[in-house]
Amino acid sequence: MIKLPVEKREAASLLLLIVVSLLIRITLFPMPGAQGDLYYFGQWFNAAADHGPRVFYNVVTSYNVLFCDYPPFNVYLFWIFGSLAKALSLFGTPSINYIIKLLPTLFDAATVLLIFMFVRKRFNFKTSITTAALYAFNPAVIFNSAVWGQFDAIYTFFLLLSLILLFNSKPKLSAAVFAIGLLTKPQGIALAPLIIFIILRNYGWRTLVTSLVTATATVFAVILPFEWSNPVTFLWNIYFGAYSGYGVTTANAFNLWAIGGLWRTDTQVTLAAGWIMFGAATALILYILHKRLDPSDEFTVLFAAFMLFFSFFMLPTRIHERYLFPALSTLALMLPFSKKMRPFYGVLTFTCLANMAFVLQSFYTAQAIPLMIVETITIINLSAYLFALVRMLMDLQGAKCEARLPRSALEQTSNGEIKT
Repeated sequence: MIKLPVEKREAASLLLLIVVSLLIRITLFPMPGAQGDLYYFGQWFNAAADHGPRVFYNVVTSYNVLFCDYPPFNVYLFWIFGSLAKALSLFGTPSINYIIKLLPTLFDAATVLLIFMFVRKRFNFKTSITTAALYAFNPAVIFNSAVWGQFDAIYTFFLLLSLILLFNSKPKLSAAVFAIGLLTKPQGIALAPLIIFIILRNYGWRTLVTSLVTATATVFAVILPFEWSNPVTFLWNIYFGAYSGYGVTTANAFNLWAIGGLWRTDTQVTLAAGWIMFGAATALILYILHKRLDPSDEFTVLFAAFMLFFSFFMLPTRIHERYLFPALSTLALMLPFSKKMRPFYGVLTFTCLANMAFVLQSFYTAQAIPLMIVETITIINLSAYLFALVRMLMDLQGAKCEARLPRSALEQTSNGEIKT
């Protein structure tokens, strides 16, 4: 028997992991998911397949839908996968949902690959494949794409890739990829302060300016095929038109505003209060980075990214249940660095899954989620958030963090543990 090189055996193991995770998701495709979302996605796919991206936003309302509030990078994906569905004559059949769910499922697989590659450069194979598996088989991640049929996996992939490119000293490319993530889902804006801070801190003003120019050029390159006359207004209307359409304190998110119930009217006071709290949390996170960050300190940057995603879910108003999703990917990257992050990963996997599952159930039963359930899960989320803030404050005060070690100082033992 020929002994395969380690690299080939690792690649085979990773491929097997991804294939198994895909098969699990595919077996869940027949589950009904969120029928309203799937219907809209199906019509958007159809419109893009029939007319292409250029006139998509002008013709989409003729496909028995009221609007498309998804930013333009999605339309290219609608076009590709809609054309596949059209070639297979799937429109008007239940099988169209398979193509819809396949799109985010493939981005789930791409994110698993990113996680493995990031961890493998820093730890041994066992740690890397275990970390990748913890994300690949995360029930909340699987539920989001394979059951619900939502597209949060897409922008999560681009945000994670943007962070990893920063770690690899590619700030301009990171900015371009971040722009694509923002053109996929506006929630990606939560990561913008961190991207700007790291580029400025590590590379200076000149690189920050060129990175912003690169990001802006990427945005225009994506949206110009849709709108030549006034692209800024075009993008503004898509983002803020969708946001203003949800004038409630929480749109099913079990966050700070869910105490006392969901879907309460969002006033100017609550709207401002939510964004002020998010701004304060962002300032605190960046202040801690400023005080404690070593340029090679990847764990602290990941912790900051996680806290920005978590803060964006917990503090502003008009937040949906799925906005916690990208926090899970950054948490997964942190797992090999610190055992103390493992409870966060378990708790937030549970609350994210429970939030989505109860919301989906309420869609089918047309009944409100019991307040006791909402408040119980909300309290768990609040407790986790406050505990994470305490950890950051302890770090600011100089408490020893087991994982916050410069990458150059890390050595691996034979079993993958860290020693200095």
